[in-house]
Amino acid sequence: MIQTKEKGAPSTRVARKSLQKVSSQCKKVAVLFAVNNWYAPYLGVALASLVECAGKHEYELIVLYHDLSKRNRELLERIVDQFGRKSAGSFHLRFMEMPISMADYDFAPGYKPLSAECWYRLFAPSLFPEYDKILWLDADILVRDDVAKLYATSIGDNWIAACRWDYGIIGILERERRQKQPKLGPYFTKVLGVKRPKENYVNSGVMLLNLRAMRKHGVQEKLLQAAQNPSMHFHDQCAINMVCQEHIYYIDSEWNGLVSYNPDHLPLKYRKKALADKKNRKIIHWAGGAKPWQKPDHEGAVEWWDVARRTLYYEHILYTNICAILRGEVNKKISEQANRLTNFGKSLIDLGTALTGQPQPKQ
Repeated sequence: MIQTKEKGAPSTRVARKSLQKVSSQCKKVAVLFAVNNWYAPYLGVALASLVECAGKHEYELIVLYHDLSKRNRELLERIVDQFGRKSAGSFHLRFMEMPISMADYDFAPGYKPLSAECWYRLFAPSLFPEYDKILWLDADILVRDDVAKLYATSIGDNWIAACRWDYGIIGILERERRQKQPKLGPYFTKVLGVKRPKENYVNSGVMLLNLRAMRKHGVQEKLLQAAQNPSMHFHDQCAINMVCQEHIYYIDSEWNGLVSYNPDHLPLKYRKKALADKKNRKIIHWAGGAKPWQKPDHEGAVEWWDVARRTLYYEHILYTNICAILRGEVNKKISEQANRLTNFGKSLIDLGTALTGQPQPKQ
């Protein structure tokens, strides 16, 4: 049964496995997500995979939201409960309505529009004063190992721990070099001030946030200021890299196995390691580009669908994406017919001009 509270306060529910059964020596693992109604089914798959891989720890799973229906909250709770029954861990799923309006901030539009939830992680230091650290995870992931191992990483006084986006950056810079059109390369170094972006630029989809250090150094305020710089290309990710670049603890890329790059396009000296990394991913992350629910033959999609079909969202995911495919095909046909009619109209005008010797009015 869901406990409802006032806006801005969390509603909570404890999965069936009793928290008392967990050893008192186990450290609580705090994990943060942020989604809306559209992304709730995919969060369901991420949560199911996380719970299934959990160890003997207590996990605090927090979902920040603004637009998340009661039904979706209930379904997510049931998924954690369902997968938690056979898990070694114990789980506390907590929903927290975002108490801060994104309309109060003029965040950078970036290279493509993203939902407001992508900015929520920037507010974590003030939203969760009870935690010294918290693990942020995007929802377009599949967990293949116990995230408690990542949470236990000692990062010293660094503000965040994250994985390099090295192969993605290398691919971009290599393509720009071949095309002799340097754009993002100078952006990383001159606008963001990131030294050696191939080695130092990180992906923000999986991050361990040192909230205590961030509060101590006023990092939230710095991030919010940077995020409103209109030059930010990859949204909050660029703001994080700009502000935190001297305070990042780099974790192994197996914890953020990005699917958005193709190793075949990398220079030979990077290709071997990139292929090896893909085989040892502890978290698969479909950052950007196609998602596994859109392309069942996409890399890693077989594993994703194996979990998805065991969740309560399976039929919903199928229905939603089949409808999207059909809408895309219908819109494509309409566009093709419109182009044919436009060309036909031009042909009639040309014919009228040829027959009369006078230019025909354009409609």
